[in-house]
Amino acid sequence: MKKLMMQGMMCAVLMLFMQIAHAQEATESVVKIIHMTEPAQSNGIQIGTILTRQIALEIAAPYQLSTETLPMKGVRRDGIELHDVHVKTSADDAVTRYDIQLQYQVFAAEFAPAVLQLPAEKIAVTGGSQALSVNLPVWHFWFSPLVPKGISNAKENMQPQFKPTLIAVQGHHLRFWMALAMLVAGLAGLVYINADKRWLPFMNGAFANAHRKLKKLPRNKAGEKQALVHMHQALNQINGSNLFANQLDGFLIKHPAFAPFKTQISDFFALSNQSLFADTQPHHDKIIAHLIGLSHQLRDCERGV
Repeated sequence: MKKLMMQGMMCAVLMLFMQIAHAQEATESVVKIIHMTEPAQSNGIQIGTILTRQIALEIAAPYQLSTETLPMKGVRRDGIELHDVHVKTSADDAVTRYDIQLQYQVFAAEFAPAVLQLPAEKIAVTGGSQALSVNLPVWHFWFSPLVPKGISNAKENMQPQFKPTLIAVQGHHLRFWMALAMLVAGLAGLVYINADKRWLPFMNGAFANAHRKLKKLPRNKAGEKQALVHMHQALNQINGSNLFANQLDGFLIKHPAFAPFKTQISDFFALSNQSLFADTQPHHDKIIAHLIGLSHQLRDCERGV
């Protein structure tokens, strides 16, 4: 009789193992675990710490994840509360992918280091002929209390406070003033190069004055005559006396900065002679625009830019 009972028990255990193996095989053919990630740190965990578990599943159609069997947010077990649950779903014709994130927060009341655990979770898979599930195992970690048990008077255990270490700011002040000086110098350079007004004493050159006056002239014959006069006055002022076309080479020797514009200055004398002594009636507005451009170039040359 005893032998028959032992054989019956062994048959029952064998059938149970076969059922478990069959269920596991069925589950693996429907559910594929892409990855399962436990929290990265398993020690030094204190009250209030949030621990995150992640699992990614691919479930073949027509099966699907039963969201009703997911652990409920706010449930607390052994001092571990499920802080939040996130499920992200993406599907195609054959499978559906589920990215599940479970966030637990520790609220254990321990006064000595202790081994605690995130609970095992069972997630059901429904929609087919068989009831399947995915199991998340228990995950253990070391809990570190903030204070030991037995402290009766917090004031006696307080540590003295120290003033924070002062930060040396002399180097920052020096870099600030250097940057400010560079900014002012850059702005002054831009004004010096581009401005027409006499904002700085060294901006009142002969061609700077001529350029300002030329831009205000009317675009007619009288304006053309006056523009030629202003250009001649600027050349005479730099030369120190009246400058004529045949004296140009000597002028450029005395003032070599204007040498790159020898052709333009020579053309100006030819244009001046044509305007003063010829009977042709050129386009006055074009001549004035040309002289404004020439005065601008000579002004930049005069300023050394």
